[in-house]
Amino acid sequence: MSTGALQTSSSLEALLPALGKADSHIVGEDLVRDVLRSRFGFGGAFSALSAERDQNYRVSDTAGKSLVFKIFGAAQPPQEAELLAAVLAYLEQRAPGLPVPRLAANAAGQAITHFVDEAGRERAAIAYSFLDGVPAFSAERSPRQHRHCGTLLGELAIALEGFSHPYMHRPLIWDLRHLLELRLLMPQIQTLHFADFVESFLERYSRSVSPRLAQLPRRFVHNDMNGGNIIVDPDDPARITGIIDFGDAIHTYRIADVAVGVVGQLSTAESAPDAMHEFVTAYRKKNPLDEHEVALLPWLVAGRIVQNLILTSWYRQQNPDGAHFAAFGREFFEWRIVFAQGLALQADGDFLI
Repeated sequence: MSTGALQTSSSLEALLPALGKADSHIVGEDLVRDVLRSRFGFGGAFSALSAERDQNYRVSDTAGKSLVFKIFGAAQPPQEAELLAAVLAYLEQRAPGLPVPRLAANAAGQAITHFVDEAGRERAAIAYSFLDGVPAFSAERSPRQHRHCGTLLGELAIALEGFSHPYMHRPLIWDLRHLLELRLLMPQIQTLHFADFVESFLERYSRSVSPRLAQLPRRFVHNDMNGGNIIVDPDDPARITGIIDFGDAIHTYRIADVAVGVVGQLSTAESAPDAMHEFVTAYRKKNPLDEHEVALLPWLVAGRIVQNLILTSWYRQQNPDGAHFAAFGREFFEWRIVFAQGLALQADGDFLI
């Protein structure tokens, strides 16, 4: 079997818990307010934030202070909360100048708050600072913004060097190391747009990329710098005010973090090549990549697009009324798949340099 090409059903089963529907029990706002008052001495206006697996609220008091209150699903292992708390605490000490959320401990000085929900199940929650701004996908995109994003992701990657936690090695379906295992998921998807390309791409990826993956440096990285997790100043969208959501942070190929970041820069077919170039060039100036990473980056960018297509299709089928992946239909992916096709054709070239 090729390196990185795990093909057994058992390997996919290890990843499936992360693919299930969001926890069916939603903690009510009355209980959330009570937990915030009793454990944090904090209360105010509520607004729900989008989430894949958790419940997230923005809570603002009358003085204008805002927190994010993240409630982990009852089915999620406790290590999810522990890893997030450890990452945010590490970054606060290691890189206090980075625009990432900062933990807000409860009244007992604890980073993780435990409470019992209405169904009698123990839940874990974390509070952290809300970062002002708007998501990049809803703001004007520009070469300057792409450069700033690349620089910031490079700085974040450097800041995370040295971080260690046992759960950072967990199996995660959004880790590009598991891209080929998604072939086992595809027969379960009733409507998979561009299926012919996806199948041919994964076959070629198995032959041309998997044998070379062992050469790639591995690090603990953010792994989710998409347009919703990049927060920008609405008056100056090129100014990045935050990188949020460390829920997919994982120990994986360092270049996978860059590939995910590239896809997060894509907004139009016309601007995609330049967006990729600006972002990657800025990242490399801050955090140099080796020749193997540069050679495989086009493959991994295309692979991330394919991964997004498969997984969002699966999620939409499992939870057709869910809002989190509602926008990821055929129209969203049409030109992105064309871009991925072009990257696969040029994958061994030096067009990024």
